[in-house]
Amino acid sequence: MSFTEKLMRDRETQIMAISIVFFVLAFPLYFGLAAAGADGSAGLNEVNTYEVTGEVTYIEIAAGDEFIADGETLSIDNLHTDSIDNADDMNIIGVRLTMTYTEAEDTNGGAGCAGPQGGQPAADTISGTTMHGEYNATASGSNNGNSGSHTVEVYWISNASLLDEDTVTMSKSDIIAEIDAGGLGLGAYMAEISVDAEAGNTPPPGLCQRSDAGEDVAYIVEIIVFDYDIRPYVDLEEL
Repeated sequence: MSFTEKLMRDRETQIMAISIVFFVLAFPLYFGLAAAGADGSAGLNEVNTYEVTGEVTYIEIAAGDEFIADGETLSIDNLHTDSIDNADDMNIIGVRLTMTYTEAEDTNGGAGCAGPQGGQPAADTISGTTMHGEYNATASGSNNGNSGSHTVEVYWISNASLLDEDTVTMSKSDIIAEIDAGGLGLGAYMAEISVDAEAGNTPPPGLCQRSDAGEDVAYIVEIIVFDYDIRPYVDLEEL
């Protein structure tokens, strides 16, 4: 007997089929109503537990590779969100400067620099600064006599830690106020990179000399964008 014939004649099969259809339709509806009810009852200003979901993306606004002389500063300016399509629709929450650098130390002494007589290069300090309006940050890194990298980030939203939270208990209006930058991210940007180079020492009898005129630095400047969604949290274990 086919399932269709059994469904038409057997009452237990009919009940089972009706139950399956009921649960398939009822469960999504229930969860939707529960979420809507929680959101509606709490309102924007009433404290409730929410899921904050979203994605952080980085959009490049400048990049390059420069030799920066010891004691000098490279300025990276003329950066503006006008160069980004649909920037007005983005929630721009910060800016990041990433620097990667390699040792550029030289030796002078020919054969006298061979082997251990060549000594070791000294660590150089590379400092980067990002600027957007009144918001700025500076951080320094070292090549440790070889190579290295570091980043500088600055945020203008009031609570960047919410980007890493799965659920938060607060009002929806407060969540929005803390993660939505409005138009604060629009406008001009600038970055600076400076180098403080040090030459390493060589062992006696001093047949080799070391010098360090600066550092090769590759950089990238990116705006930080956060697209988010706020949903009432439903604990399935309590249902």
